[in-house]
Amino acid sequence: MKKTALLLAMLLLLLAPLYSEGMDSGQGELASQSSQGSSFQWVKLPFSSTFPFSSDSSLIEGEATSEGYFRLSYMPELRVGAFSAQFDLKLAGQLTLDPFNINLDFSAWLPPEKGNESSSEYALNVVSHYSRFIRSMQWGERYETAYARYGKLMGITLGDGALVNGYFDQSLDLRSSRPGFELMIDLSHFGLPNGGFHFITNDLFEPTLSAWRFYGRPLGSVAKAGEFAKFEVGFSWAYSPPKRGEAPIHRYQFFTLDSSYPIYEWEYLNLNLFGNIIAEAKDGAFFAPALGWRWGIWGHTKSILVFNASITNTIRGAFHSEYFTSTFETRSSVETDALLLPIGTSRLDTTLNINISRYGVYLRGKMAGHLTEGNYHDYQFVTSIHIDKRLFNIVSLDFTYEKLYPTSTGERFFEGLQTLRNVVLTASAVIKAKPYTMDLGLNATFDDQGEATYKLSTAVRVTIL
Repeated sequence: MKKTALLLAMLLLLLAPLYSEGMDSGQGELASQSSQGSSFQWVKLPFSSTFPFSSDSSLIEGEATSEGYFRLSYMPELRVGAFSAQFDLKLAGQLTLDPFNINLDFSAWLPPEKGNESSSEYALNVVSHYSRFIRSMQWGERYETAYARYGKLMGITLGDGALVNGYFDQSLDLRSSRPGFELMIDLSHFGLPNGGFHFITNDLFEPTLSAWRFYGRPLGSVAKAGEFAKFEVGFSWAYSPPKRGEAPIHRYQFFTLDSSYPIYEWEYLNLNLFGNIIAEAKDGAFFAPALGWRWGIWGHTKSILVFNASITNTIRGAFHSEYFTSTFETRSSVETDALLLPIGTSRLDTTLNINISRYGVYLRGKMAGHLTEGNYHDYQFVTSIHIDKRLFNIVSLDFTYEKLYPTSTGERFFEGLQTLRNVVLTASAVIKAKPYTMDLGLNATFDDQGEATYKLSTAVRVTIL
């Protein structure tokens, strides 16, 4: 009863000062009104709230218009043992003061209507419909006996990083989630020494990236194998499936056969030498793949730190040195072609990922360049920070710094970091600082003279509570 009274009081405080400004506004459904974003101004009200077994990152947000329409979003976080989840519960409606009335819109909570689809297709639509209420779910931590996470993919590295290396799903805005899924299982308990299985997809219902890796030590149980018992062999696959109604043209499949040998093993740190043979095939050209090879060193701590350093070369064909980047869904064909690695050129790459999933904090640093006939060229340094849960006053954050080192500038690494020449800054953030909530967006591009081109977007919403 107290919670109901509190909700009603919040709606009154939220809507009363706005309602007087638009008494003559027309009637209509909330859905039809909200689709006309320019017809009224939403006012946002974020404030913290607790939830049983939750952390202090739970968040209630309220929005209202002068016509009396309102939307409430409650994002509680649940944590019990190795399991954690963050929900996104929404409620919409309209409040009128004369006469006093509250109409609640539960259409988003009702199952979708059944059309001509089969029972299995309709069941999948129902699951997809209600999955929007779950922002993320997680069991365990990476590289443990069993780990599973549902939600937007963050900080994904598949094995030594041959196919997927530090991937973040940047196809969505900060306030949106996606039904991605990641699974890691230790198969040692099933008779495969140091074996395991790793699976990822960026969307369970309409994926544009699916990948898996199966690995183990085939000689691990052979007593006379000696040092060869430590050799690990793995096989990986990654694919970009076509979307619904899209012809499967120019879609790529990647296959990797990898082997590695541990040079240092400890409970909290694993360090390995590795080698890969990578095959890249377009749909329709499966039996004539481009080939590349990659070797280097990689390792990880229990779950927080993943790192690798590698050299990649093309053996034959048109081979992409790094296809599944964080922006592969939105980049242009020109940008994709720029990832082709010519025969005779080596790509040198070092990547460091720090994933603190408990707090939703992910950091990535990367240095990459090319070596042709003894000349090092076209290298870049990229660092990024991603925050997916509320941390202090930051609700969400995506920040990327990219520094290019064209051969013409002659800049050295540390010298270049002290200038803004050939730098691209991209940032978006949701920051809560009472009495305001700010949505910020920045895109700044600096040319080789340090001159900048800016694109800045802001939205400031007044907090009443």
